[in-house]
Amino acid sequence: MMDLALIVPFHNEARCLPALIRALRAQSRRDVPIVFVDNASTDASPGLVQQTEEVRSGQWTCLREERIGKGFAIRTGTTHCLREFDARHIGFLDADSYPAQDDWVANSVDQIADASGRLGFTYSPLHYVGFQALPIFADAYRAYEAVQHDIMRSIGWLANGQAFVCATETMAEYFSSAEITTEFDLRLALLALREGREARLNPSLIVTSGRRMVVNAGNFAAWCFYEREYYSKKDINARQKLNLDRPQPVADIPRTMVGRFFARRALKLAGRHLLPLAICDPTGIYFARMRAMLGLDLEESFAPLAARLDRDPSWLLTDDFDEMIGGIEAHPATRLVAARIASLMARDYGASIAAPIELEVS
Repeated sequence: MMDLALIVPFHNEARCLPALIRALRAQSRRDVPIVFVDNASTDASPGLVQQTEEVRSGQWTCLREERIGKGFAIRTGTTHCLREFDARHIGFLDADSYPAQDDWVANSVDQIADASGRLGFTYSPLHYVGFQALPIFADAYRAYEAVQHDIMRSIGWLANGQAFVCATETMAEYFSSAEITTEFDLRLALLALREGREARLNPSLIVTSGRRMVVNAGNFAAWCFYEREYYSKKDINARQKLNLDRPQPVADIPRTMVGRFFARRALKLAGRHLLPLAICDPTGIYFARMRAMLGLDLEESFAPLAARLDRDPSWLLTDDFDEMIGGIEAHPATRLVAARIASLMARDYGASIAAPIELEVS
């Protein structure tokens, strides 16, 4: 039995895989098995992986999944890790992301040991690259990212699809009931939390690409300003992928829209990360941490909704998920949390950019 095995699903990631392969080779722990899953790529991606010394020697594995869709690739990789390694935990790395430090894998193994069988999910700080041509947006995103990292350290974060580790038992429960992959990472995280498992911060930074947002003019505004229609059907969950070799360059946001960006991203942080995990947490620790960081006492406000969701946990595995999360987002107390978080972003932005902004918190 292995404590941990890693899965890397990829579809036409020839541009990004070399950076990930270099980062994996640089990890201080090289004994964890890594399974790449080629999700019907049509570019040079499969060859890049198959020609590595690690795959040729059998240290790494490269599988093929012809059905396009990240859900199919993840299932194929998970099945292999269970059959070949009897892995107790499975880690995921997106092919367009990579650990910036050499201890991400070692930290994951240590967290599994420290949790003594109770680890449910790990999360890591993210740093997006690829916004160089959008200087106003890049400055705003850095302020958002700084507050996001503070929240991760002070409160917690349970959904981080670019790089995470999940208990295999939680994965098995998910796949026994769910056919959907939309916000797969968030669903798994909340399911683990409901099971009484621990969430741990892996402090090793993950670098990830923003190119899907900045090469497609039709999607950038939707992603930037958190439009739910886009998020529920975004490219990563679709069988028809974006053609990243034929970009439609996007224009930078005007400075007058920075406040709206902060408000919308703060709503996402509050409604789809912080409050769902607090509501699903049986210990109450996340409400306590939010009170300490944000100065807001929220547990009583969400008690009726928490009781309702607790009575029927199946919403985590069905299409009711988006409706339930939408109810959390629409709660007046969520808007209060979002306003507080947006003000922190505006503060950080103002510290480096000498221009006032107007916050738009709906």
